[in-house]
Amino acid sequence: MSVGRGEVVCIVGPSGSGKTTLLNIIGGLDKPDTGVVIVYGVDVAKLSEAELTRFRLFKVGYVFQLYNPIPTLTVLENVELPMYLAGVSKDIRRKRAVELLEIVGLERYADKTPDMLSGGEQQRVAIVRALANNPAVVLMDEPTGALDTENTRKLIALVKKLNRELGQTFIIATHDVLVARYSQ
Repeated sequence: MSVGRGEVVCIVGPSGSGKTTLLNIIGGLDKPDTGVVIVYGVDVAKLSEAELTRFRLFKVGYVFQLYNPIPTLTVLENVELPMYLAGVSKDIRRKRAVELLEIVGLERYADKTPDMLSGGEQQRVAIVRALANNPAVVLMDEPTGALDTENTRKLIALVKKLNRELGQTFIIATHDVLVARYSQ
């Protein structure tokens, strides 16, 4: 498998076919038994735990099936969290978080907690949180699994917008043919 910079690629298959495992290997969450995994010039399988942590923090954004917002943090703080972990100054991370929330139309919810948002809004927070440290690639695991058709179309439009405006690379694991149709 080869994915170029700025592409939107879907891995399509039924539940249990290994899509999540492949994303986890690409993102350095799991190690392959055999083979080589090169992500932007880095052989992920050969990284130490400390190097993997740094790789995941700076090179990979991950949107899990369950959006996993931190319920005690505000929406803004959830988006800031990866930047905080990366040592970004408060002023810079605040500015970046606000800009990202504006891109997805959630700036008015910045001071709200995730439980005050709909599932689709929580998902958008998860997406911009994954973009916070400007990763080389964003991995999305079944991002439309809990969405209806209308929200699936909105997600597709958002991914296309982020890809077009930011040049962001996306690898999306899905069984949804509607999502796969819009990938490259």
